[in-house]
Amino acid sequence: MSTATITQAQSKGLRHQFAETARHVRAFAIELYAAHGGWFVHDAAQPASVAARASRQVRKQLLSLAADAESHSPALSAELRNLASN
Repeated sequence: MSTATITQAQSKGLRHQFAETARHVRAFAIELYAAHGGWFVHDAAQPASVAARASRQVRKQLLSLAADAESHSPALSAELRNLASN
């Protein structure tokens, strides 16, 4: 009767360290994206005119929402106008 023993290194290799670092970077990027609201106005893939047009549309929508909220929530309306001005 014979037995075979396979010994494995207990310390993590460089491949494991890179994988763990990539997981941390990905988790950070997901949290940053979620904290930003999930959308970006200035996208590098879009031309400047498209980004500016999208920015104007967002501003117009915010001002419209502010006008709708004026009667029942003046503070919300003021906050929406403040967001539209930035």
